[in-house]
Amino acid sequence: MAIEREPTGIPGFDELIEGGFPRYSIVLVSGSPGTGKSLFSQHFVYTGATKFEQKALYVSFEQRIPEIYEQAKRFGMDFDLLEKQGKVRFVFYDISNRVLGEGETYVELIKREAREFNAKRIVIDSLVPLANFPVSVDELASYGFINEIDKLMPIGISEELLVRMQVHKLMSTLKDLRATSIVVSEIPKESNWLSRDRVSEFMADGVIVLHYLGIGTTSNRSLVIEKMRGTKHAEDVIPMEIGKNGIEVKNPRDEFKVPK
Repeated sequence: MAIEREPTGIPGFDELIEGGFPRYSIVLVSGSPGTGKSLFSQHFVYTGATKFEQKALYVSFEQRIPEIYEQAKRFGMDFDLLEKQGKVRFVFYDISNRVLGEGETYVELIKREAREFNAKRIVIDSLVPLANFPVSVDELASYGFINEIDKLMPIGISEELLVRMQVHKLMSTLKDLRATSIVVSEIPKESNWLSRDRVSEFMADGVIVLHYLGIGTTSNRSLVIEKMRGTKHAEDVIPMEIGKNGIEVKNPRDEFKVPK
């Protein structure tokens, strides 16, 4: 049976992955700062809302919502209007607060917002702040990683492992929501990993890495599809541009080595 697809709407990209992301998959979009990760995710949300009548939830851990709206409008995406029409919902969550009212964690927030809004597309932008703020023992218990007795005694656990546990919980929750999701991360300089947390690249069904190389007045942007579950995808480094309408993959599909 053919896999149902969710197009991103990015010109020149969807034909490289058989028409779009596999439905209900989680795709990691990673790269260094300034490579277009958020813009890529916004294309995905905008396409779902405007072309496929799919409600979308966009959770930001870094940028305030008015800033996102302003930047997206420069590329022809009016999220302010779409939110007023009930087609998208943007939520900013300051991860340094750890919990919301009545002890709600950010994972519970995402689950509640997605279900109440009936979101079919979800974006988490980004996973990076999870590494910057330590999780509390109470929150670990709420995730089921430790029991109530363990809360009463010291726990020897590294901060790196705590981050991985949080990311694992978040991505497991996304799997349960029956939506197609993008999670955004960042690749540290001179790292062989595809994400800062080192676990999302293994849990994700797909991984797309964006690259930017600027030398003098010349700049080159590209992307690599590292993996995409159940999909015959392009395997080369694929040139792309960011113009007035956002991201565009310039080369046609038949120029790349797509497995048959």
